[in-house]
Amino acid sequence: MITNDEDLSDFMPGASSAKRLHSQDADEPPSKKSAPSIRLHAGFKWNLQALAKAADAVECGDKSPVSALNELGVRVSYTVLRHSGPAHCPSFTVAVTVADMTFEGWGHSKREARASAARACLGALLARAGRVLGAPGPQPDFTSDEPPKFPVSEFQCLETKIQQQEANNKPSPPPGLFGASVVPVHKSPINTLYENYPGLTFTCTYGDGTPLNAPQAPMQLSHSMRFKVVCQIKDKRFEGYGSSKKLAKLAAARVALGELTHVIKDTNEQSRALALPQLLADHVAKLVNEKFNELMKGDATHSRRKVLAGIVITVDNKIEGAKVIAVTTGTKCVSGEHMSVRGRAVNDCHAEVAARRCFQRHLYAQLLMYANSEDPSALIPESDLEPVPGGGYQLRPDRQVHLYVSTAPCGDGRIFSPHEHHDTEPDRHPNRLARGQLRTKIESGEGTIPVKNSTNIVQTWDGVLQGERLLTMSCSDKVARWCVVGLQGALLSRLMRPVYLNSLVLASLLHTHHLYRAICGRIEAYISSLPPPYQLQRPLLARAASTEARTPARAPSFSVCWASTSPEPEVINATTGKLESGTPSLLCKQTMFARWQHLVRRLPLLPQDETGPELPPLPENLDSLLYNEAKQLCTTYQLAKSELTGAFSRAQLGRWIKKPLEQDQFVCELLAAEPDVLFR
Repeated sequence: MITNDEDLSDFMPGASSAKRLHSQDADEPPSKKSAPSIRLHAGFKWNLQALAKAADAVECGDKSPVSALNELGVRVSYTVLRHSGPAHCPSFTVAVTVADMTFEGWGHSKREARASAARACLGALLARAGRVLGAPGPQPDFTSDEPPKFPVSEFQCLETKIQQQEANNKPSPPPGLFGASVVPVHKSPINTLYENYPGLTFTCTYGDGTPLNAPQAPMQLSHSMRFKVVCQIKDKRFEGYGSSKKLAKLAAARVALGELTHVIKDTNEQSRALALPQLLADHVAKLVNEKFNELMKGDATHSRRKVLAGIVITVDNKIEGAKVIAVTTGTKCVSGEHMSVRGRAVNDCHAEVAARRCFQRHLYAQLLMYANSEDPSALIPESDLEPVPGGGYQLRPDRQVHLYVSTAPCGDGRIFSPHEHHDTEPDRHPNRLARGQLRTKIESGEGTIPVKNSTNIVQTWDGVLQGERLLTMSCSDKVARWCVVGLQGALLSRLMRPVYLNSLVLASLLHTHHLYRAICGRIEAYISSLPPPYQLQRPLLARAASTEARTPARAPSFSVCWASTSPEPEVINATTGKLESGTPSLLCKQTMFARWQHLVRRLPLLPQDETGPELPPLPENLDSLLYNEAKQLCTTYQLAKSELTGAFSRAQLGRWIKKPLEQDQFVCELLAAEPDVLFR
């Protein structure tokens, strides 16, 4: 351990002898013998036992030189000095500074160069104590004609002044075709923690807390939460999850830095604007992943997934009391030949869209509590909704809705290169040809295409059955629509005010500028005259510290959907839009329509707004009411939706593609259904 040597007697033998004589005259017990140490310049000394222990750990391979040097508690700083060589065989030079000494290391990667510099530092300090640090890796082959890559003599201590002179004398390279080359230096969050918080510890277990030395590893853990690392800094604990121990440790370090310094160093996230507090974002991600693992315990088949989404409700944006409302998976849409004219098939099984439909099930269940009460206009304390004076309901002001997605929503929010350098300024051309375009999902495939490249702008029932691909708007476009008309949908808009997202949390592929443009930025200059209480909502954006790696495997063709109203999840065949047994899902339009029919007969409707369009009265014969006619009853919602599609057209971003009209021309077939079964 390096410490400031404030007691000059350690370096003055005479003064030390006088001190011992004085102690004997005072009949005091002899002072405790100090641990052997080596002295450095600038008044520093290093505990030799701790240094030897670190060297032993490096020699036996238990720790890397960088970790061993950091864990000694000394403030260490690394600097990338040079980057040369071809792309297939680069060469890096890294300098490590300890006290007033600087050491250099070389390698084919920055990580290898840092390890070489750290090993050079440890070796030099051990040499002062008369010990030699073992050579890394296999012994050199002296019979080979090839020279060694990095001669031992190259690892030497350099004076700072000499480095500065060499840097000043070195000619600057000429600018290239794309400007001067810039080597970004991004220090690992783990190294940053070691430098600023000596004494911290990392503890790794499996994702559910099972020790790594357990006889059997736990099964059916989500690949993004297979390992869990707890970072302990004094009395504070920070958790991180990942598909590997390294990623879990990195996630825990990110969480700690985000909470302790309020800064997450992310190469893909250059702006902190519109950001959700990191601790809350990580908690939302943790709740959704833990709930999914709980639901899929013992079900290895359906635990496979590519995209995971969920909705969490908090009270006053606090971690305490946060509850999971929906957990879903899926990346596919219904096949054109399985479209239903009776509203029995779920068209879009992408995780984000399915999560919103599960959230609607929660809203229907909350309204049922008021429908079953003696006075529907009296507040129910345990409900997330509250009555509105004059009729109708709204989300309670202290409730916030958070949407978690394991990756960026498909469409415009995912059209960027995650490994290219991004400017810190916002996109100066948000409406260029590759930016902001409305995009559609492809039937029987993944990914999206711009609407302008679609041949069937107007979709017809017989055309789809004949072979035209059924097109569905991308998730980025649908989230943009939710930011205007809300999550509740057209039917519930006669019973309650719009419910907006408070935040959007991603586990990977978050670029703040691109995502903000996709969900609200591309239309904010073109949308106006929204009828009250509708508005353009700008959700807070955040990336969870426990990130998800890209999975090139083929996505499964099913969607797992769970809502808080039911103890067990549904498994929907995304190709048919129905359960694997062939029965309709509780998320289909038919069941949503039946819930609305049950509630609209028992609850007060929202009152007429003086500044809004006239709301038509409910028809006398609700039994024969068609689904599309029920959606048109809320003229305020339809006006806001029309203003949204008009904003996309005015911005020249394309036209919103609708499903064939015949899909919504059906009546309710579940008028006599039991509420306990219908609303679960």
